[in-house]
Amino acid sequence: MAEFGNHLKMHLPHGLRDRAREFYAGVLGCKALGAQPYPDLDLYEFDGGAVVGLFFCDEKDVLAASDYEKATWLEIKVADPDETRKQLEAFGVEEIDFADKTRFYFKAPGGQVYRLAPLDGEL
Repeated sequence: MAEFGNHLKMHLPHGLRDRAREFYAGVLGCKALGAQPYPDLDLYEFDGGAVVGLFFCDEKDVLAASDYEKATWLEIKVADPDETRKQLEAFGVEEIDFADKTRFYFKAPGGQVYRLAPLDGEL
C-alpha cells in the first residue's frame, strides 16, 4: 500500500517571487519556513504539515500558465471557504470554469490550479 507524502515542488518564474510570497504567506496564511539550502527556493507550510517548495527559475524552465490546466490540480481545505474565496478574488486569482460548481477552482501565481474546499469535506 502507498500514500502521498506531504511535500510538493513547483517551478515559478523569478518575476513572480513577491506575488507568490504574498499569496502563500499572506492570503493563505502559510508559514514561510526559514533559510533554505538554495537561494531560489521558498518553502511554505500549510496547517497539517504539508509543505510547498517553490523554485524560482528562468521563464524558459517553467510551464506556461495555461499548461497547468492540463496538469495535476490540488485541493486546499479551509475553515471558511466563502471568506477565503473573497480574499482570493480580492488578491486577483483567475477563476477556472469547471463542471463541479460546488467548489471554487482558481489559478495561483504561476498558473497552478487549486480547488477550495471546506475542512469537513461537505458541500
